[in-house]
Amino acid sequence: MGRNIPYEENHRITKEGDIQKKCNKHHLHFPDEDPWMLCTEEFFYKTDKNKKDGLHPECKRCCSVRSYAWSLTNPEKHKVSERRGQLSLKKKEYDKKHHAEDRASGYYAKYSRRPEVKARKYHLNHRDHEITPQEWLSCKEYFKDAEGNQVCAYCGLKIQDHWIVVNGIVKNSDFHKEHKDDKGANDIRNCIPSCRSCNCNKWAFEFKEWYNKQSFFLEESYNKIIKWCTEDYKLYIEDKPLFKIYKKKNENDNKFHHEIWELDEMMNRIRCVIVAEKKIDLELTLQELILNT
Repeated sequence: MGRNIPYEENHRITKEGDIQKKCNKHHLHFPDEDPWMLCTEEFFYKTDKNKKDGLHPECKRCCSVRSYAWSLTNPEKHKVSERRGQLSLKKKEYDKKHHAEDRASGYYAKYSRRPEVKARKYHLNHRDHEITPQEWLSCKEYFKDAEGNQVCAYCGLKIQDHWIVVNGIVKNSDFHKEHKDDKGANDIRNCIPSCRSCNCNKWAFEFKEWYNKQSFFLEESYNKIIKWCTEDYKLYIEDKPLFKIYKKKNENDNKFHHEIWELDEMMNRIRCVIVAEKKIDLELTLQELILNT
């Protein structure tokens, strides 16, 4: 793609006020031609990777030459990519035709109004666990190994060995609050301490089906997870209020407002009770609601 050249060195403004861009490789392939061209889509392909002007650093002609040279040196891969391109075009044509028919018939509007679809959409938008810090600590302590180390309930990775990369920096991190049942509750009965790898690999798969296929599967760990989610969590669960204040962003501006939501027994949000701009305006109302329950 060529070396990373600063914007000022690769762009210039003409007397007419037009912005010109210099191709990173044009002077290497075509020394007899002027490498400066208008900074438009007519001469350069668009790309999301270039945050400066949104255009490819090489001109269209250089891209074509490089692509043709690659196809000659990699004939088998070129055939595969051509086949994929043809299938992609057919799929786009098919989707365009049938999506237009579905929109005209109102299929999408009817589908989105189905109760099971609305319930699933609500569930996916509220996936944060509603557990206290003490409950989370008790959950991790429950799954300790024989040496007394907090470990991932699935693979047994020790928490001191749980390293992740954040913004290019490697650091030790806490375990994830993993949903054993992806469609289950958001409280402690459905919370499992999991390392980042297991959390990503399990995703929305059913627990028994996914865990039995893993190389680190242990019958003892499987039984311990089942026992925690069915019986032992009751020993550590704490009483929580059935109302909670949430901070949300306004749709029309960048300001925020606060809402009191009613929660069910599994700490899932049921309905919004009162809305106010400031949290302090809702605190007294929240206290009254808690006392009346």
